[in-house]
Amino acid sequence: MALLGGMAAAGGATASASVPLAAQPAPGGKTNFVVSLGGFRTNRTDNWLRISQYTFNPDNGTVTAQWWRWNQGNMRDIRVDTPVAAADCGPTQCYTRTPKRFMSGPSETVSGTYEVDGSALTVFWPSGSAKLEERWTVNTVARTDGSVDPSLVQLDWAGAGSGFTATAGYGFGSNAPFSASASASDLMLPENKVNYSYRYSGISKGQLGSGSSSMSLPVYKQCRDARCIGTATKTAAGAGCTYYPPGESKENTTINFYLASIAGDRRNAYEHWYRCLGYRPSTGQTCYKMNSHVKPLIQVIDDNGGFRGWVGAETSFSSTADGNSDGDPIGDTLSVVKAGPRVLSP
Repeated sequence: MALLGGMAAAGGATASASVPLAAQPAPGGKTNFVVSLGGFRTNRTDNWLRISQYTFNPDNGTVTAQWWRWNQGNMRDIRVDTPVAAADCGPTQCYTRTPKRFMSGPSETVSGTYEVDGSALTVFWPSGSAKLEERWTVNTVARTDGSVDPSLVQLDWAGAGSGFTATAGYGFGSNAPFSASASASDLMLPENKVNYSYRYSGISKGQLGSGSSSMSLPVYKQCRDARCIGTATKTAAGAGCTYYPPGESKENTTINFYLASIAGDRRNAYEHWYRCLGYRPSTGQTCYKMNSHVKPLIQVIDDNGGFRGWVGAETSFSSTADGNSDGDPIGDTLSVVKAGPRVLSP
């Protein structure tokens, strides 16, 4: 099985040789990981990404992944409404949107092997007669006093093997089952309603970009539908707005943020867009249905069942109308993201 368009082009290098099955330690003592991985290159339209759940089996050194994946070619995606309405949690009342593929369970299951050498984790995925190689560093997570938090480990991207086009990734692991999750109401509990350090790496309009910000749950509130939380902030408008709602202007307009629990599992649909994009003087305020920022996220849950953050992706494929992704691929915004982890006290 060829994975993600990840092999080098014909005539390029081949992937690493196969690895015999053998017992291996669980990475950082953990077996269940949530992972976001992508391959991004400037001024190209063959970029790709996936968000995954990895299960490691130390008895025989195997790993099984279930994932959702996207690329700029034959695996583009459209934005769709989730069944979760964001009402009474911001200035607009709209359904939270997400990529259509994320509304269903993982689309692929793949089995591979892995090796652990100290803090170095190498994962091998089949690709025809060869293998694709992911390299990670397994790091501990610190508590507020600097001591080691035993309930969670973090994966830091350490590069790809020859022939694999992955360039960036994030991951966290614990021994909690993937059935463990946090509801939108849980996210509003005092222990979870904190600022989460946010990082991203990817491509937008053909240019590479990475950076950090904050996902600040203290400014969110529960929507009328308890499966959703939302907020709004004011900032200068980006490109695309011609008209502005009463009381707003190009220098001071609203961004709507919605986050919804869409299936009672670890999936969250995260979306944000400028309110002015959905405003026309003739029709008033409507819900924006084209190029909003859509970010499918998977929750990070620790050994004790506690919510700690997210890994995920931005899958904002360029659209020319509601229900398509027919825009020029060079205009896509794709990235891998993480938010957290929430740091615990001893």
